[in-house]
Formats: sequence, structure tokens, C-alpha cells
Amino acid sequence: MKTREDIFQTHEFGRVAPWVDLVNSEESDGFGHFSDRLDDPRWLDSFLRYWEIRPAGTARAPVRALKGLRLALRAIAETLENKGLASAAQIAVLNDAMKVPAHPKIIRDESGYHLELSPVRKDWNWALAKIAASAAETLTTPLAQPIKICANPDCRWLFQDATKGRTRRWCSDRTCGNRDRVRRSRARQS
Repeated sequence: MKTREDIFQTHEFGRVAPWVDLVNSEESDGFGHFSDRLDDPRWLDSFLRYWEIRPAGTARAPVRALKGLRLALRAIAETLENKGLASAAQIAVLNDAMKVPAHPKIIRDESGYHLELSPVRKDWNWALAKIAASAAETLTTPLAQPIKICANPDCRWLFQDATKGRTRRWCSDRTCGNRDRVRRSRARQS
């Protein structure tokens, strides 16, 4: 059994935000064959532990709700990729997912005091809210590095473009980028 670090490091999860990992949980091998990591309880457990959003209790994961949120987040990512603004309906999905009862709480850490909203219950609704809030943070942070979708139509992995000119096209130059170059080379030769 792999540890959570192995799963996330080997498969490049845990690099951007919980919402990006949730969207990427429907994964392609780059050749159009998809696997759904949400159907693997070990992956889901690793995801929740890694991002520190593990719900309290032993209730079963609402895989259907997670897949629904993933679909909505993928649609938002595609809208942003096309230089558009998220629609009112897309924003409503995020706002609806983030509706959990919470109360303000003062937290003290090494930098002093800060105010934090603490959930009344750390249940699955709270976990979904945390994932949705990570997407909302991306939308509302104007200087954030852009989230892009891999240009390989058989991949479509979300990634963060940290290049200076924001010109990165593939999730990985070694895999998807190389496949694109091979396809173009073969097309020129035929």
C-alpha cells in the first residue's frame, strides 16, 4: 500500500490546490483512457489527509457529491482557460457548496492573532466547502499564477503555469509535450 506522499508525489497531486486535485482525480493516461481516482477509497483518504480536510466520524464518502463538484469545477476551469469569466450559475455552485454553519474563532500562532471561521461540524459538507473555497480563492486572487488545461486532448490535466510569459501548454513537457511533437513530426512525414 502506498503512503499518501507516494500517491501524491508519484502522480503529481498536491502541488496547487484541493480543487485542482479533485478535478484531476478523473485522470487520463494521455492516450484517452480514463480512470476515476474517486472510486479508490485509498486515494480519497490520501487526498483528504494531504489537504487536511478529513471529515470527523466514519460516514461514507459522498462520492456522487464529490463527482458533481468535480464536474462543476472542471467547467469553471474550462471557462477560465478560454479567458472567460465564470458564469453566475458556476459561481452559485461554488457559493452553494461553501454554505456550512461556522463561527468566528480567534487563533494564536507564531505571527500573532488572527480571526478564522471554524465549522460547527467537520463533516462531509465541510470537506466539500473547503474544496470549493480553494477554487473560490483561485478566482478571487488576481495575482495568482493561472490554472491551465493541458493542450493534449487525451489528457486535459489541470496545472499551474508558473512560466514568465504564461506560455506553458502541457501538464508535462516530457509526456504530453513529447507526444504532441511526435504527432506533428509524423504528420509532416506522411
